[in-house]
Amino acid sequence: MAKITNIFPGIIFVYLIAIISNYINNYFKVIINLEALTIGIILGIIYNNTLKTQSVFKSGVKFANKHLLELGIILLGFRLNFKSLLDLGPKILGLVVGFVFVVLIISNLLSRFLNVNKKLSILIGVGSSICGASAVATLAPCINADEDDSIIGASIVNFLGAIGVLVYSTIALSLNFSEIHYGIWSGLSLHGVAHAIAAAFAMGDVSGEIGTIVKMARVVMMIPVAIILSYLYNKENKKSKASFPVYVIYFVLAGILNSMGLVPQNLANIFSKLSSTFILMAMIAMGLSVDFESIKDKGAKALLLGFVLFIMISTSTYFIVNTIINNP
Repeated sequence: MAKITNIFPGIIFVYLIAIISNYINNYFKVIINLEALTIGIILGIIYNNTLKTQSVFKSGVKFANKHLLELGIILLGFRLNFKSLLDLGPKILGLVVGFVFVVLIISNLLSRFLNVNKKLSILIGVGSSICGASAVATLAPCINADEDDSIIGASIVNFLGAIGVLVYSTIALSLNFSEIHYGIWSGLSLHGVAHAIAAAFAMGDVSGEIGTIVKMARVVMMIPVAIILSYLYNKENKKSKASFPVYVIYFVLAGILNSMGLVPQNLANIFSKLSSTFILMAMIAMGLSVDFESIKDKGAKALLLGFVLFIMISTSTYFIVNTIINNP
């Protein structure tokens, strides 16, 4: 009971910021769609670096940052339908798998050129190639990433994903792409789940549905990437063991249950909405933990890395998708 009393003020505080973030996003959506995640992180950072997060909130903020994130990722699994993923066919599935690992390699190479630390580049890489800020926060324990790196990585991929939604939605109708092409391209190249789905539906329901399925195929890549990163990091750093995020296993189990039709659709929809809320609250809590002075030196170079990576991803996948679909 004492623990609940300690975390309650912080949880309520974070939830109120989540409500404000959603309100701001909905109000300005017709002008600029930044997504509530991006707004929430920004509000959290501004609050902590002007008013400072009060001690009465800190236990709840810490709880949201860790446990609500874990629960949000598990519930995200109820969006998965492995049958739909298999229906994409080996060519698209192979493209998704190859895309994720190529992006991680390119991110590592760019980090050397731009002098960005390796862990931060990995987090930007997984955020760009898998599912945005959720992937950053989920996979950070696999490499024992510092909290500053997690915050910077999540903020950058969220910001770039929001910009991507605006750009993709604006040019959707002017592209020489069918709805199928555009859906695959959006699902394959944009950062977070919300970013990819929002952009994919800009051309219609067909592109939106295809984009959603392709995006969820990328989300599934969290599983092998988590295993590989944990193994590689522990192999290289025997004195500092990284932990495998066990909740990823529950994420998979949730996907299996949903794929088998054991979860009623209305319940799956509720879980999906709760997932979005919990992940948003976790990102806000992350923002409320940011000391701007400690991250400003890393931020500019990391943002440049993320931006260059995004330009490379969006342009290359545009031509790859066009080539693959037209040459079955």
